Amino acid sequence: MNLGIIFGGKSFEHDISIISAFQLKKKIEKEHIVHLLYLDIENNLYIADKMTLKDFKVCDTKKLKKTFFIYGGIKKVNIDVIVSVMHGENGEDGLIYDVCKFYNIKYLGCDNFAGSLCLDKAKSYKYLANNGIPMIETFEYTYNDYLNGVLVPYFPCILKPCYLGSSIGINVVKSKEELNTKLIDSFKYCDQLIIQPFYEEIKEYNLALNEKEFSNLEFINKKDDIFSFENKYSDSFKQMHQSLINDDRYNEFCLIARNVYNLINARGIIRIDFFIVDGVIYVNEVNTTPGALAMYLFPEFNKTFNSSLNCVITEERRTYQRGDFLTKSEINK
Repeated sequence: MNLGIIFGGKSFEHDISIISAFQLKKKIEKEHIVHLLYLDIENNLYIADKMTLKDFKVCDTKKLKKTFFIYGGIKKVNIDVIVSVMHGENGEDGLIYDVCKFYNIKYLGCDNFAGSLCLDKAKSYKYLANNGIPMIETFEYTYNDYLNGVLVPYFPCILKPCYLGSSIGINVVKSKEELNTKLIDSFKYCDQLIIQPFYEEIKEYNLALNEKEFSNLEFINKKDDIFSFENKYSDSFKQMHQSLINDDRYNEFCLIARNVYNLINARGIIRIDFFIVDGVIYVNEVNTTPGALAMYLFPEFNKTFNSSLNCVITEERRTYQRGDFLTKSEINK
């Protein structure tokens, strides 16, 4: 099958997306014909099949070939399905899904509803909590709140920009004395934050799922307060994860995860991050375009990936013909 991995784009997570694209390509290229579709920071589209990860690191873009979307695919390259690893705004928020839908291109990933909801940490918290999902306590805090002296409700706490991933603009605040400096730093990325209690030495649990399958349950064996960009995309990434295949609460994690999947009407593979606080399992974050997607969690990633791909291929999409639309005279009848 001809797959186009689309990545990059106008986002703070542009560089993370590039790494995710090459990780995924390496994982699936033995089973599929893979084309790399790169969006620069101005959202110009290029075929990047001749590029290596090193080429992007040294900004050698001479091997790029400019292209654009056309009805049913991409100009100058044969594509059956587009797979997105665009993290952050303009991609993970479902915008790229809408572009593909507009051009009648089959797309593997979440739609605009799921993407835009889960990219907004404040709105996803409200939506999921109001629908019975146990969520980590969350306080919405805007730049106007900061200017007006609104008090932060708890210490220690963690600051997260609303519209970014789990590695950028994150700050842990352990005392009131450092609050102002770290608020200013987080506000560099977004004028709307969420603030959550920070739990010392708490384990973060990860579970991924698609339409039919669940991954292993894993926890992150991290040494730092947060799971940083360097942690997530380094060669030591796998050693930081420990599988809990026989965990006695695995089915409980799966039940919550499936409820989340259904509530947001997800498509393809998503990852959910959990905490356990005082014996209760809470959802911390929902990732509709998981970073480092191909590196972990599923013992047979390609099998899971292909099952989601088959859902896309067999999905029926309404094809409109000119005669499908009523004329003004017909409406008036």
